[in-house]
Amino acid sequence: MGIYLANTGLELLIKGTSLDEEQLLTWFREAKRIPAVQGAYYSKLFDSGLELVFRSVKQGDDLQIAGIDMHMSGSCLWMAKPLSRVGVGEALAVSLLMTNSDETSAFIADLIHAATLERIDEDSSLSLQVCAFPQSMDVYDSRASYEEATEKISRLDDRKLLPFNYLMARDESLDQKSRDKYAEHEKLMVFAAPVLMVERREHGYKGTSCMVATVATEMGSLDLVFARDQLSTVLEKGSYVVCSCIISADVLTS
Repeated sequence: MGIYLANTGLELLIKGTSLDEEQLLTWFREAKRIPAVQGAYYSKLFDSGLELVFRSVKQGDDLQIAGIDMHMSGSCLWMAKPLSRVGVGEALAVSLLMTNSDETSAFIADLIHAATLERIDEDSSLSLQVCAFPQSMDVYDSRASYEEATEKISRLDDRKLLPFNYLMARDESLDQKSRDKYAEHEKLMVFAAPVLMVERREHGYKGTSCMVATVATEMGSLDLVFARDQLSTVLEKGSYVVCSCIISADVLTS
């Protein structure tokens, strides 16, 4: 789980080698409390739809912040079935390898508000509102431009989600050192997809903002959250992106 300051344009929260704890505590006090199993979430929602989620647990009579996550609210909804847990668990947090109902797709996501559910297992059917935080993006004019620039053996299938590092970390044809290197970033998802829409969103905090590009994937639409200065090429509707990202999925409960 993580805080994506570069993607969200909130680098001003960095104070030296740490985060601005005074500002974070101010937002924590303003946040909405969401009860959870063995703790609670405190959610601060910005004008942009960006959500800062504080994971809190009881330590005796005190409340301890166990971690902070970021998520972008939106209208991208996926239905998924859990397959297995991924990585080391954190308090009130879990990352899962999941699939769709007919098991033709596989993806990894950090679950937001996971502990609002009493249980999550292979028999669960999860309704998820999804976004993603790109770690790298290459922009092309079209799918044809991407194919022209890429060797056939290296091309990604259109709109196909690929948990590449997760798979490579379990490839027994590789030596242990190589597998360990892939395992360090096993939650990264890779895909190539067309861009449906791009918009700038203001957070309502000291003039900060970010960009949100909606792309089409095999699971449905997906919002990519990034800062304009992360790209050297203009991203617009009709563009084609090759992306490496972390997917964030908010668990929707009735």
